Amino acid sequence: MALKKIAEGAEADIYTLNFFGIDSVMKFRRPKPYLVKEIEESLRSVRTKTEARILSKASAITNAPKPLFVSKYGIIMEKLPGLQASKMPSLGSANAERAALILAKLHNVGIIHGDFTKANLLVSNDMLSVIDFGLSYFSSSPEDMAFDVLLAKRSISNSEYIRFRAQYSKSCFKSKVVLNKLEEIERRGRYQNRSLDTK
Repeated sequence: MALKKIAEGAEADIYTLNFFGIDSVMKFRRPKPYLVKEIEESLRSVRTKTEARILSKASAITNAPKPLFVSKYGIIMEKLPGLQASKMPSLGSANAERAALILAKLHNVGIIHGDFTKANLLVSNDMLSVIDFGLSYFSSSPEDMAFDVLLAKRSISNSEYIRFRAQYSKSCFKSKVVLNKLEEIERRGRYQNRSLDTK
């Protein structure tokens, strides 16, 4: 299996490869030499297993990479088609709704993405996919869900967010409490900014 590095993130390197005839991506978590070896190895292993579990659950309910093979520190997953939404002029109303539906489906099964922005959305014709679950975790907390929505809101235009919010409201079981929590978080942010400005 020939590996070709295509990206280098804060915690992991990303490679493309052909895995038994399937166009795939491998994510390998790099060691962190500044941490105690035993702790560092345990953290990498736990995060890799958690991400693989989340990918397995997410890919069963929405357009997310399906894990094909999991090692101690790496995951081989199917390579999804598309262009990063962050490289496009705009997400567009239809894709804003698709993004909201994806996030609602994740939240309905207790998955927090952790970095739900245009950079982690792939656009391919009429299909939208979500990638990079490296910061994901399981949670039923409306506040955790609200931060996912906040990240999405900050990465798209106001008109796109209106469509996003309407779709999320219809599709997420906890949308009312999540969106109320979002408003609370935004109020806290504005208060903190005002406090900093007066110092």
